[in-house]
Amino acid sequence: MKALDSMRSKLKAIRIYALPGNSTVDWELQAYASGLDLAYDALEKLENESFVATACDYGLLNRENQFEISGQGTMEERRAVILKLGAITPNDFTIAAMERALNVAGLNSEICENFAKKKLYVNCLGELRDEATQKAALKVANIFLPAHLNAELDFRSISWNNIDQKEDTFDIRDGLDFSWDSVDHYENAMLEI
Repeated sequence: MKALDSMRSKLKAIRIYALPGNSTVDWELQAYASGLDLAYDALEKLENESFVATACDYGLLNRENQFEISGQGTMEERRAVILKLGAITPNDFTIAAMERALNVAGLNSEICENFAKKKLYVNCLGELRDEATQKAALKVANIFLPAHLNAELDFRSISWNNIDQKEDTFDIRDGLDFSWDSVDHYENAMLEI
């Protein structure tokens, strides 16, 4: 008992009580100590949960709720994600920094700037076909993309980046008989924010 040892040492120093271990004063100190130890343990847990490096329960969960991410992985992986997201500053609005932030939050993507429309084009990589994962991706994008810019999230299996990477000749692409508009609206899987 932490509190009992502390109280006993302080009372022994003033030499008013003998404290043999079985006196009424000893029993009263034990009763006080049992209540104080509960408070001490709660404060110790609060202190541990207040810092990401030592949090292991509600401290991690509260931060994950704050960042609106799901706590997946081991405790160390969860801590690493929270630390990376917490390190994002207002100076981190380069394309590479935004891609890193989205990736840490679970959205693997490539970002391009569309200067003509004054918006960001976010090509969401991976399998994000169902509506629930698209809504989760949209939530992450709303948190980490700059508020002053509109963005397009592209969940389609075809995108301009995919087309460019194929390095097909113009004749091959033209032979598919797609108009610019049909490529832009292919699969109707674009979300605007």
